[in-house]
Amino acid sequence: MLMKIALATDNRKNIALRTGRAKEFAIYHISGNKIVNVEYKPNTHHHHHHNHKESEHHHHSHKEIVDILKGVDLLLVRAISKHFKRDIEHAGISYKLIKIADIPTALKPYL
Repeated sequence: MLMKIALATDNRKNIALRTGRAKEFAIYHISGNKIVNVEYKPNTHHHHHHNHKESEHHHHSHKEIVDILKGVDLLLVRAISKHFKRDIEHAGISYKLIKIADIPTALKPYL
């Protein structure tokens, strides 16, 4: 059975601390306890300016990221804002908050 695990990264080695501002998303295709493919999708959302006040944040959408993550089974994150959490939960995307930055170490439990 194929499982797709996504994570945000700036350097393809570590999970980015700021998911929404990461350079790209890595989507690992795992089957039979092995990584069979990795897709890298640019984060079009990271170019947006985040200079607004918290009171204006309710207009802020993570639609671009939700679109990138459609079809993944799990998103691994190191931190998640309440707004991002709301948007991915609304889209039916499962996520797991982890403290591990190193991508191979973070993926070990799924291999």
